[in-house]
Amino acid sequence: MTEEHEQPESLPEAAQESEVRFSDFGRAGPAAIVAALMPALGGFILLGSIPVIAPRLRDMGTAGLLLYVAVFAVTSGLAILPTFAQAALGGYAFGLALGLPGALCGFLGGSIIGYFLARGVTGDDALKGVQRHPKWNIVVRSFFPDREGDGAHRGFWRTLGIITLIRFPPNSPFAITNLVLASVKVDLIPFAIGTALGMLPRTAVVAYLGTLVEGEISKDALASTRPGWYLPVGIGVSIAVLLILARLGDLAIKKAVASGEIDAASPEQEPEAPGDQ
Repeated sequence: MTEEHEQPESLPEAAQESEVRFSDFGRAGPAAIVAALMPALGGFILLGSIPVIAPRLRDMGTAGLLLYVAVFAVTSGLAILPTFAQAALGGYAFGLALGLPGALCGFLGGSIIGYFLARGVTGDDALKGVQRHPKWNIVVRSFFPDREGDGAHRGFWRTLGIITLIRFPPNSPFAITNLVLASVKVDLIPFAIGTALGMLPRTAVVAYLGTLVEGEISKDALASTRPGWYLPVGIGVSIAVLLILARLGDLAIKKAVASGEIDAASPEQEPEAPGDQ
């Protein structure tokens, strides 16, 4: 009985935590690569096409705005085009009064499309990968207590706050964030609200920059409209958000160690565990 009791699944799990493998996350790994690369490539194509597309959308009036929103939603949701270039297109083609609401509707629709697409593509793979690593599991549960199958929406406000924070930096990757949040089964309502709140400021800035472009819009023309504070403030915000998330994750792990939920000594002993067996 004693020997059987000493072969728990905790030993293999502890040994795996020190070495995170790409294969741990199944289909979520290749999906993340696609979500990282495709929008960047699509952005170059879109910026080159905006001088042709924008006047036609503007001439179409309301139908052009609706078409813009629909294409924005589909292409961003499928990780084909980046939200930055499309928000700039909205400001350039329709002005801030119509371009900003259009961009907001576009990325919100895109986030919902991306959410369900990621859920269908990854299934339970990412969540199972997280659960193989106790510290990762603790952080995910702490950040997103309002998840499917994880209680009766007991952590809505915390989940909403974390999602808003993750979405806030101007360089927060839209498609990858959709994939990660959907893969760990964050509930759709805080996902959608947090996405809208977090992305509103940067979308407003980019749409406004689009309105400042005179003549044909291009990558260089758009870059010339950026104020001097744009880059340093963006970097500062990104660093601040990373530090806040790191601190919250560290506190969650320390709390789990104090409660005995995870073993404080296990991470250091993990590399020796396979050899000891």
